[in-house]
Amino acid sequence: MKLLRILLGVVLLAGASYAGFKLTDQMQAATSPAAQGPRGPRGPVRVITEPVQQQTFVETIEAVGSARARQSVTLQPSAGGRIVQVHITPGQEVRRGDLLLELEDAEAHASLAAAEATVSEAQAAFDRQQRLEQSGSSSEAALQAARATLLRAQAERDLALVTLSDRGLTAPFDGVVGLTDVSPGQIVTTATEIATLDDLSVVEVAFNVPERYLSRLAPGQAVSFTTPAWAEQAFEGRISALDTRVDPSTRSIALRAEVPNGDRRLRPGMFMQASLELSRRDGLAVPERALTSAGTQSFIHVVDGDVARRIEVVTGMQRGTLIEVTGDVAEGMPVIVTNLHSVSDGTEVVAAEGMQAASLTRVSP
Repeated sequence: MKLLRILLGVVLLAGASYAGFKLTDQMQAATSPAAQGPRGPRGPVRVITEPVQQQTFVETIEAVGSARARQSVTLQPSAGGRIVQVHITPGQEVRRGDLLLELEDAEAHASLAAAEATVSEAQAAFDRQQRLEQSGSSSEAALQAARATLLRAQAERDLALVTLSDRGLTAPFDGVVGLTDVSPGQIVTTATEIATLDDLSVVEVAFNVPERYLSRLAPGQAVSFTTPAWAEQAFEGRISALDTRVDPSTRSIALRAEVPNGDRRLRPGMFMQASLELSRRDGLAVPERALTSAGTQSFIHVVDGDVARRIEVVTGMQRGTLIEVTGDVAEGMPVIVTNLHSVSDGTEVVAAEGMQAASLTRVSP
């Protein structure tokens, strides 16, 4: 029985070896040059081209900032007391000097009347002393005392006038009134915040840019702003001021730009995205996908008749999917943008259907 098992194992092992040899022979035969048959010459590479384009490239700085009113103040009364009348509503536009709020002023009026009466008495006493001094019936000292009394009375009257004027709150400049929570009958103090007042005719935007751009900045330079609140609109402004110092912690300089805001769309505190134009120039551009690199060098392949020619270029600014290039290139050259892995200098190519490849025009470097 044991001998039978040994013989069976030998037979199985021999069969497996024979099958392996046959399979190896078949694989070698399949991969041999004879099995593949004769290889014909490689045909031209089909490619798609796009022309070198003339584009305008704008160098800009992008920064974020915040909008603020050109003039802004929190209105507070100059004196305390009970409110008699409120003349403002939220969002109302007011002019400088407009009366916004009135406080109870009966006591102030009484003080003014008393002060004016005192002035009248002092004036009469001074006039009498002046006549007596001219006739020689009074001394110079009595006249000077009467003059001092008159001056004190006039000062008290002026103080009463100021106290009376403080019973009303007026607008310090033209602007728009913010929210207010005060109402007639409410007692306020000099610390009570009545409302905010903002000059929104022009909005000021504060933002920072890196110090390396300082030599290229100047008041009056154009700046474009966008904000999420009005995503489809660009707001144009100009630099109004540059800080006199560079922030040593961020190595940036603070700028202020003024933006006309006649439609009152911009509000203080809004987030603003700034785009500051530094330079503008025209140049040649190719699609980004047309570029190939070898170390620090960049190349494009153009169609010259029915072959590809490799041209070294220097890249510049980017605009969308286009890259600025300089070198031995000219506007309109057909640049290969597909199958670049199969194309090298001198490769025979044919433009894909619908793409007309122009002949290469050499440009002197």
